[in-house]
Amino acid sequence: MKPFHRLLLSVLLLGATAAHAQKNIANEELDPLSGTRVQVRSVFDPLPPSGYAPMRIVATNGTGRNARWGFDFHSQTQYYRQQNEHDSSFALDVPGRSTQSALFMVPLAVDYDDSSRGNNSHALRVDFSGTGFEVSPKTDHDNRSTGFPALALSETLAELSISKLNHELEAKLRSGGGRHYGGSTVFGSRFEPADLPESWLGYSGFDFVLLSSTDWQKLKPAVKRALLEWVRMGGKLNVYATAGTTADSLGLPDGSDAAKERVSLGKITVLSWDGKTLSAGPTVNHYWGQTQRVNSLTEEHATLGAWSLQGLLGTRSFASWQVIVFLVVFGLLVGPVNLFVLAPAGKRHKLFITTPLLSIGASLIMVVLILVQDGTGGVGRRFVTINLEPGEAAAYVTQEQISRTGVLLGAGFEMKQPVLIEPLVMPDTPWAKLKKTSTAQSANLTQDGRERRGNFFQSRAEQGQVLRAAVSTRARLELKAAAPDAAPTLISALGFTVDELFYTDAEGAQWRLEKPLSTGQSATLVKTDDSAQRLWWEAAVNPAVDSLRNSLYNTTMHRRAFFVAKARQAPDFTLDTLSSIRWEDDRIVVFGPVTQP
Repeated sequence: MKPFHRLLLSVLLLGATAAHAQKNIANEELDPLSGTRVQVRSVFDPLPPSGYAPMRIVATNGTGRNARWGFDFHSQTQYYRQQNEHDSSFALDVPGRSTQSALFMVPLAVDYDDSSRGNNSHALRVDFSGTGFEVSPKTDHDNRSTGFPALALSETLAELSISKLNHELEAKLRSGGGRHYGGSTVFGSRFEPADLPESWLGYSGFDFVLLSSTDWQKLKPAVKRALLEWVRMGGKLNVYATAGTTADSLGLPDGSDAAKERVSLGKITVLSWDGKTLSAGPTVNHYWGQTQRVNSLTEEHATLGAWSLQGLLGTRSFASWQVIVFLVVFGLLVGPVNLFVLAPAGKRHKLFITTPLLSIGASLIMVVLILVQDGTGGVGRRFVTINLEPGEAAAYVTQEQISRTGVLLGAGFEMKQPVLIEPLVMPDTPWAKLKKTSTAQSANLTQDGRERRGNFFQSRAEQGQVLRAAVSTRARLELKAAAPDAAPTLISALGFTVDELFYTDAEGAQWRLEKPLSTGQSATLVKTDDSAQRLWWEAAVNPAVDSLRNSLYNTTMHRRAFFVAKARQAPDFTLDTLSSIRWEDDRIVVFGPVTQP
């Protein structure tokens, strides 16, 4: 058997319009005699500015021996010396004389630098190892444009329209309405609907996904489910339909001819078109100025006082004066005292002993001071929203969290399920490392299976993250059958206790819970009104950042046969990260439809 050799392929994805929606990163025939080849291609071209990029791998092993191919992806954004990196590793087993395929969700580095500096360079490199073949390195660069939402549009919509859309967007950016600093300008990332991933993570970097009604009808059920999950966690799906086609006829959830229907934290919109081309001006204007999810990561949490959850964590002095005093004392000891007292003239040879001893002693004292002052591990606060959808046997979790650490003995952690976890730019404080200043530390992250490493968490630092996940569950609230004029009785199958709850029945009447409701128990509600619910709601969601708070308002208020509740613990739904962080006083909001008898 031939030895395994390292096989390097360096690739950066172009931001220009491709002839085909799927971008070939590698398509190498490694051995013409045996037919061994490897293909790596991106589902979306170009890549989104955040989230995950779905990469399809097709590997053919023409030899008679089994092979294991390893793929190491390296995503990097760079502006001068500022580099943000996200590495990930995957493997694919290919038996002899067979072809295997896989879809890898590759995490992308986010450009956390000041976007006013212009288009920053993005690179995606893949290094893969296999059996005994040489491949020449390939390199390319991509500049991400700013000032426009991240869109993905199908080939059906792009084929006859993308050139005019690109030109219209570039003209609008150059007119002064947005920032543009050179490089390619693209209206959106193109894709083939048949190639879309069956995981919501594959859409997580986009603000909008655009499909024609025909595209939607041809999608596999698993892909439709993945898109719906992405919408429920904040995505916006736009379906372009010709005259006479309605949302109901397309089987869109919660759809109506009024379009723009809220679906949990996201939205599904049905738009009209002629079935051939998209009008460039109106189409670009429709998306111009829309919210960009990447701004929530890089800007929304970065203003001091803008994020109430940070206020719940409280403030703590960085005690920099102690370091200054320590350095002054150490300087006196290792300098004048050492030179004139411990090793005076005639005994200078003692410096070779006293100086190392003073340094070692000072280091030990510094470690003790840090441990006494900051301790080990850290403390944090979390705001968790849980959207229960009994009809889908799923819960959609969005979790904002902030923590302050002392000395960490380890910064790696594992996630129990597929989760999108993204660091947040923090306000400029002595504790913050990822912030909007020239001295900010870059984000250097690693994902290897369930394990996360890098500087998600650091010693003596304040860091924030937002996490999103779709969790399979049978948790629900059931409405007990009762007489028409009777107060509603709810039966809990949530798996945790809710302390407070408001319920709007099918007729629009509002009710509240009098005392905590545990799982397996029932409770008869009492009458309330809109003003009481609104005051309660504002206090319940206050820890959230503005964009999440607004989405929650649009999702939960004035919904019928719908409940909103508060809980202090929900162990099956809370997304745990670093185990040495002590998460205190979780604020949990649970909402969703009530199962009818």
